[in-house]
Amino acid sequence: MRAVVKLDRGRGCLLVHDRQETPLDAGQVRVHVAAASVCGTDSAFYESGDAGADLGMTLPRVLGHEVSGTVIELGPHSPESLLGARVAVETHLHCGECSFCRSGSAHNCSRMGILGVTVDGAFAERLVVPARSCFRIPDEIELETAALLESAGSAMHAVLRSGVNLAGGSVLISGAGPVGLVAAQIARALGARAVVLVEPNPHRRALAQRLGLSSLGVEQAPLDVADERTRSWGGFDVAFECSGAMPALEVALASVRREATVMSVGLVKGALPLQVAETLITRGLTLRGSWGRSLWETWERMSALVVAGQVDLASLITHRLPLSGLPEALDLMRGQAGKVVLDPALPDGPESRFTQREVLHQG
Repeated sequence: MRAVVKLDRGRGCLLVHDRQETPLDAGQVRVHVAAASVCGTDSAFYESGDAGADLGMTLPRVLGHEVSGTVIELGPHSPESLLGARVAVETHLHCGECSFCRSGSAHNCSRMGILGVTVDGAFAERLVVPARSCFRIPDEIELETAALLESAGSAMHAVLRSGVNLAGGSVLISGAGPVGLVAAQIARALGARAVVLVEPNPHRRALAQRLGLSSLGVEQAPLDVADERTRSWGGFDVAFECSGAMPALEVALASVRREATVMSVGLVKGALPLQVAETLITRGLTLRGSWGRSLWETWERMSALVVAGQVDLASLITHRLPLSGLPEALDLMRGQAGKVVLDPALPDGPESRFTQREVLHQG
């Protein structure tokens, strides 16, 4: 089958035309890929295989982890009802047996596999995943849109982990990428009084505006545009840092009121310089991280908001490309794009920026 493979730790990937398919083990299913959306993690892996070292990445590896499709084959002991089902796939492949999984915290699985990192991923015509990692897509959600449920779920998980009742509250969000835009829509749907998005990219600010969300550039201080009630309290009730930029996390910490909560969602690299007494103690702030999605509360609540029309995922998709279009997709994401979706059914272009190989044997 055709697939995008990270062969070694150098820059780039290979588009291969005869990737050996993975045989099905007990409890697994084979999914025919309808759509796989591209995210910033894919960009990091494309630039260097070392980017996945802290996640246990092994090579060669088919990339991609945000995916939807149709189950076309069942392994032994997989539920027969899944055959032919439309599904989206949870990236974090839980074992179902460890203490975390048995206690209802499968997103913290101690033996977690990661799609496109430790097992072959979604930038391919087909993929194999555990049946327990498949989420049945509601009939009201299109297959292509469902490929965004995974990244949207990261926003929902952060909202749930914050523990903040957003009804009537003020919310600051840094980063108007897909996760930030979904977080803003969730906050609005849950009754937030004011939602302020901070984003340096004019294209993404325009996308936020089309979704009915207010945004500002990084040259403006969030409190300068906050409503009177937020300013009177000395800051926002809660902040979600979704950009992965250290300066944005520092601004979030400085822009919330006393005893507010700051959620770190984007993958910020490096150490955070923090005045503990002034930030955590005397101001009483709560700083929490958010990783992945809870199974399956995140997915159920996220899909319900989409079905109800309170969160618009389809409008986040700005480009559709074939598998050969991954390099172009990564370029677009650095500039004038929202979510870019790879569709294996689209014909590959006559010219590709990949190195072409007919066969790549699995290692």
